[in-house]
Amino acid sequence: MKSKEKLWEVCMQIYRQQYKEAEPSADFDELMKKGITKKPNWFLKYSLPEKRQQEIIDEHCKRNKLSKWEKKKINKEIWLGSSPKQIGVE
Repeated sequence: MKSKEKLWEVCMQIYRQQYKEAEPSADFDELMKKGITKKPNWFLKYSLPEKRQQEIIDEHCKRNKLSKWEKKKINKEIWLGSSPKQIGVE
């Protein structure tokens, strides 16, 4: 089982890639550094297809060899957290 810190780092990797691929593209670390991520609903200014968001999550979970339980935890954190606005929801 991975530590809380390791799972949080996986979440950060996912957010970085999602915002890099989002429209408009953004550097997640810069958004944090500038304090933008502390503003209400800031993430609604960015969008990324739902399917691509899930692919990114799955890629990072596989790369980090997460257990089924850890994958569920990551999915929940990302989808309920500050991921870009979903487009193409089916």
